Amino acid sequence: MDFTISDKNKQNLVQKKRIGKAAASLIEPGDTIILDSGTTTMEIAKNLGTVGELTVITNAMNIANQLAEHVKVNVIIPGGSLRKNSLSLIGPTAEESFKNYFCDKLFLAVDGFSVTHGLSTPNVEEAHLNRVMIAISKQVIVVADSTKFHKRSFAFIAGTNDIDVLVTDEGIPEEDQKKLETAGIKVVIA
Repeated sequence: MDFTISDKNKQNLVQKKRIGKAAASLIEPGDTIILDSGTTTMEIAKNLGTVGELTVITNAMNIANQLAEHVKVNVIIPGGSLRKNSLSLIGPTAEESFKNYFCDKLFLAVDGFSVTHGLSTPNVEEAHLNRVMIAISKQVIVVADSTKFHKRSFAFIAGTNDIDVLVTDEGIPEEDQKKLETAGIKVVIA
């Protein structure tokens, strides 16, 4: 199901706020980061005030708007077609724009997280753009509340072998946490 951003804002908000705060603590001054579109990545944006000098590339209009007031945050917005459900820019123009950059950290929000089947989202173009984001990033950090586990959305983004860190809440199935940590993925419980 492809929910609108206003619907998603109401789901698991307490967990998303904690995940956003924990994820923001992984950012260092001077980093160039990508904030993918999503309600959990919006919570990261809300916690960037104390980080210091930072460059944020985002395809999310609402996140760019949130960061516009931060004096020390340089915001880069790729072009593209507006996907109204997620307020994100997608498509070939966005993909080509992202290919011009190299980033320290990608904060990727997903709709589905399966240790076996990987990361997924309802929109094929969004999934394709997420793969470009992964390719240009030194470190891939997935932010997902525990309700996303054992779910598969329509479009495949990447396998779990493409991620470095998962920031989630204490609801993560214990077996999944063990499998991820055994695979060398750092699991941060917010």
